[in-house]
Amino acid sequence: MKIKRGIRRRLSRLLRRPINQRRFVDSSLGASGFLKILKEEDVDYVVLRWFETLPHVAPGEDIDILVADNDIEIMTSYMKSVGNKGDIPCDVYSVSGLPGSNSRNMPYYPVPIARKILDNAIWVNHLVKAPSHDDHFLSLCYHVLYHKGYSSGVPSEDAERNKKVLPCNDHDYVAMLERLYQESSLKSAQFVVTLEGIDRILSEAGWKPAHDTLEKISMRNQWIRDALCEDAVEIPDDLRGLSIFLVREEGMEYLDVIKKILFDQGFDHVMEGSIPEERVGRVASGIRGGNWGKGPWPKSGGLPSYYYVVYDAKPISPNKKMLKDHPGLHNERISMAKLNIRDKYNREVGPKFRCNILHSADNADQTLYYLGLINTGCIPFVKEEACRKYSAFATPFAVVKDLSKHARRAKVELIDFHGKKAICKTFKEGREHFLEREITARKVGAGLSEVSSLLKAGKNYIVMEFCEGSRDEISSIRPFFHSHDYLPIWAIEQMKQIIIYYRARGYECVDFSPRNVLIDSSKGLKVIDFEFLQKVDAQSAGLVGNLAWYSPPDGFEGDLPQGKTNVSLYRRRWFRYTGLPIYFCLNDFPKAVLHLVRGVTFIYFSVNNARRKAVSLPFKKFNFR
Repeated sequence: MKIKRGIRRRLSRLLRRPINQRRFVDSSLGASGFLKILKEEDVDYVVLRWFETLPHVAPGEDIDILVADNDIEIMTSYMKSVGNKGDIPCDVYSVSGLPGSNSRNMPYYPVPIARKILDNAIWVNHLVKAPSHDDHFLSLCYHVLYHKGYSSGVPSEDAERNKKVLPCNDHDYVAMLERLYQESSLKSAQFVVTLEGIDRILSEAGWKPAHDTLEKISMRNQWIRDALCEDAVEIPDDLRGLSIFLVREEGMEYLDVIKKILFDQGFDHVMEGSIPEERVGRVASGIRGGNWGKGPWPKSGGLPSYYYVVYDAKPISPNKKMLKDHPGLHNERISMAKLNIRDKYNREVGPKFRCNILHSADNADQTLYYLGLINTGCIPFVKEEACRKYSAFATPFAVVKDLSKHARRAKVELIDFHGKKAICKTFKEGREHFLEREITARKVGAGLSEVSSLLKAGKNYIVMEFCEGSRDEISSIRPFFHSHDYLPIWAIEQMKQIIIYYRARGYECVDFSPRNVLIDSSKGLKVIDFEFLQKVDAQSAGLVGNLAWYSPPDGFEGDLPQGKTNVSLYRRRWFRYTGLPIYFCLNDFPKAVLHLVRGVTFIYFSVNNARRKAVSLPFKKFNFR
């Protein structure tokens, strides 16, 4: 029954997806009746092309319409989402690309250009609103180049690119553009109907999209990808970690929260400031295609008002899926931070007030472009800071292998330390207190053989002994479809004694978990991470209330790792490794009892994991998303 309910829920979500831009005018109304209604209702729209023959629509053709956001509901109320034979297909695009009226989740034209097209609209045959002569030419140029590219049939000036041009049997765009150019007031001695010639005239007219917009639409336009690759300037390694986050009007009361989350996510602070009032319009029109509408949210986050320039000394390379969703993204941490900040804000406001309060550049090139719109004079300082931070984060030893995962606070590397293997942790700027805790843990824990030895400590790094082996090598007990083997009972006991040892000396092992442990075949169990070890007011005996297993009490002012703290830390971070409910770890039981309990949890995990896998398999097969 649970599986059936899961299928129903997924199908329900699938059926509730917003419809796309395609609509239909009922055959009984016809194009003539539809256009008359739009005129009577004073709808702010234009038919973008092939409007000269309206109300006649040739078989197989559709009507492409651009409409103001405020009038999209009026227009579509006279249309259908599913057509029948004889109905007239239309593609309806709203100015800001509202859900169900966009082009692959983007506005059809950059917002300032779309507004200009509507503002300059003219009547044709007293029946249909159409772009002015100049806008008609430029909007068709835009359509040919940025929507169609090689599939438009327009030749390229580059011989290799020209081989990729596909014939277009529907329309002769070359002849059409030549005619419209002659009818326009635009004059360019260099204009020829080639893909590159169109690009030049759009740039001269101010119709060329911003670089961040081009990167996004390049995923479905090979010509743009080829042109961007040709124009691309190699970003130096020391600048690759640069990024900028723009806070929109609705997020201005959350500036301190945003700044802290950016730091916690692994970004160094470089500079910040309000966007000058006289530059807000320029910034807004030059970024995101000028689209600062509400998007899929109940309300708009407003215009950009504040900015943070940040630096990540250890960027995370995006995977293929992330690059597909976010072309041009050079650091996955940027996307992670945005989601974290947006989610925190929207959890704290009512459903009607949820919005997108943050935008960011996807790479260093975009960051410098954004800064050029905000304050060109700060660019030399930002570059200098990036170079300094990059140099300071360099590893002082020969690196054998990068072992870093998230690297929010430090990178972890296998190094050659005077001819033998060792582990080096290099900390990012401003995270020196985490390094100090690592050193303190070794001093306080000098009497524990389970604490990994410190070989050297530098200004921003430590070198630790290297341990061969892993947890999985000492146990073969793993529930079906489980991600980890159970730890041996003796290893669990040793980890409990480590917590007790530090508590007896007034320290809490915050964030300590089996993930912080290696088990060497010759050296035994070794703890390798003490970044969140913290001094507390009083010494404690026993395990009850320890901050490795329990959420911190109200009023705790120390550092906490990212993640939820409203559930048992033991259950979330330890149970899948121990196979023992917390009660059986807090109290002493014979090993036979512990093994019996682990047998029960083995069945529990196996059945639970199998059920989840069974629910997910049908949807993986049919690619439901």
